Amino acid sequence: MGPFSLAMLVVLVLSLLPTNWLIPWTNRLSEIVRLPLVPLGDVATSVRIWLTVDGSDLADRAQFDLLETERNEYRRRFHAANERVRELEGLVKSLRGLPPTGGVGEFMAIEVDVIGGDPSNPASPLRVNAGTRRGIFPGAVAVHRGDTLVGRVLADVGPTTAWVRPAVGFGLLDARLVNDQEMAADSPSRDGVPVQLTPDNGGWTTTVDRAAAIEVGMVARLHDPGWSRFSQGLVIGVVRDISTLESNPTRKTVRIDVLNDPQRLDHFLIVSPKSNEGEAP
Repeated sequence: MGPFSLAMLVVLVLSLLPTNWLIPWTNRLSEIVRLPLVPLGDVATSVRIWLTVDGSDLADRAQFDLLETERNEYRRRFHAANERVRELEGLVKSLRGLPPTGGVGEFMAIEVDVIGGDPSNPASPLRVNAGTRRGIFPGAVAVHRGDTLVGRVLADVGPTTAWVRPAVGFGLLDARLVNDQEMAADSPSRDGVPVQLTPDNGGWTTTVDRAAAIEVGMVARLHDPGWSRFSQGLVIGVVRDISTLESNPTRKTVRIDVLNDPQRLDHFLIVSPKSNEGEAP
């Protein structure tokens, strides 16, 4: 019997055997064939599971909205805190820049917030959230950044509120134009050029002799006997324009603008005597 005939006989015998007898043999063969591929299959399966997002860990829409709201609230608090830090830094500068107390008596500096005003009118009084209960009396001086005059407290001061009229709303003012950058004890012009300021469109104008040493950028400091001693020397404006007076070429017109529009201020200091000894306007 040849080899081919023997092989055919073996196949015939195997085909006649029960199927349950063949299963163990076929399983063994399949395992041998799959053996090189099993590790790669396990790695691919692990990667697939790792990349698959578990739906149970995802936040629903309500949770997402809550997280977004909390994030926005913390952002708002962060920016509000930064703004408050800048305000406090400004107040520290204001307190450091206050004029000497000698000769003006005891006083107290009170931080106030503006709660009312008329942005369309630079001379409109400003309502602040402090009054006699916090020591504010008529004639007290409103100061911004320590050296800039905002205005003066009017006579009608309530227990919890007061009205501050900006300096530009008080009519004529006596002042001196000085160059703060060049002031020195031995400078002949350290006292500045005396002028009388006339309110004009939210600022002031004045006329001086053509030979007067006045330049754009010089500041106007209050020297007016009608104001309290404490307010003397405070900055009220800055020179913005100088032009020759058309009706008199020997003189020139000087335009002075406020350093800070009082209607745009949110808060400032009110320097008030500790007793009701202020000078009512």
